[in-house]
Amino acid sequence: MTEPLTPDHLPFLAPLALVDLDDTLFQTHRRISPQSDFKAVTLDKQGQPLAYMNPTQQHFVQWLLHSTQVIPVTARSVEALSRVQLNFQSGAVCSHGGTVLNADMTVNQDWQLHMQQVLADYQDKYQRLITALQHTAASFGSIRTWVVEEQDVGLYVVAKQNTLNDSPYESVFLPELLNALDPSLLSGFYFHLNGNNLALIPDPVSKANAVKFLLQMHDLQQRPVMGFGDSLSDVAFLNQCHWWGMPQHSQLNRWIQHNLTAQYTKEGYYGDYQS
Repeated sequence: MTEPLTPDHLPFLAPLALVDLDDTLFQTHRRISPQSDFKAVTLDKQGQPLAYMNPTQQHFVQWLLHSTQVIPVTARSVEALSRVQLNFQSGAVCSHGGTVLNADMTVNQDWQLHMQQVLADYQDKYQRLITALQHTAASFGSIRTWVVEEQDVGLYVVAKQNTLNDSPYESVFLPELLNALDPSLLSGFYFHLNGNNLALIPDPVSKANAVKFLLQMHDLQQRPVMGFGDSLSDVAFLNQCHWWGMPQHSQLNRWIQHNLTAQYTKEGYYGDYQS
């Protein structure tokens, strides 16, 4: 009979927690109505509260910061991450994986050089893509476009539909706009739609690629790695973790519930699927 596992059975290794931010740990005021017990956790560029944590999220974040080594894995730029008022001390993945920050929150130059090299051929494509987006959008409505840059390297293109008060819930035409583009312009890109924002991202720029690089910087040995994210685009980086989870009300959870129901309805059982 084996002995039960006791608290001193093994040396303590705090888990590494790779955590998406927006819609995982907090939501912007455009998506929720902040209550009196909500806590403002990010600021906009004018220094005004932008995103909030509800009490449950506050307790979850408190547990993470006290019990794990938290590393944000976010679509936010380095500048936007600096406006998140949480005490991250172990580095970060920013800009959909285009930038990796060291533990002291300086840009990791090895990853930066790698991005500069693999994205060299994309820089001219960005401008052709922006021209096509603006031209095609004339048939749908108003958009604004730009290239997200870090350290003078263009990482990806954003097309943002102009909506009333930048509401993410107004009817959007961005999927139709994307489908109307010349497919040859989109070769080598993947796409992330979030409300009225469409990101057109080169294949080399991904949270998963950056997380693989970041994990190699840590002496993991037997250390547990946990991940948390809310969207389908997070799954690739979450699969780098030993365990992962999602918020109850999230795109990822809705997708799983929908597809589980469809699969069970079709086959009559929950199957065993090998990768």
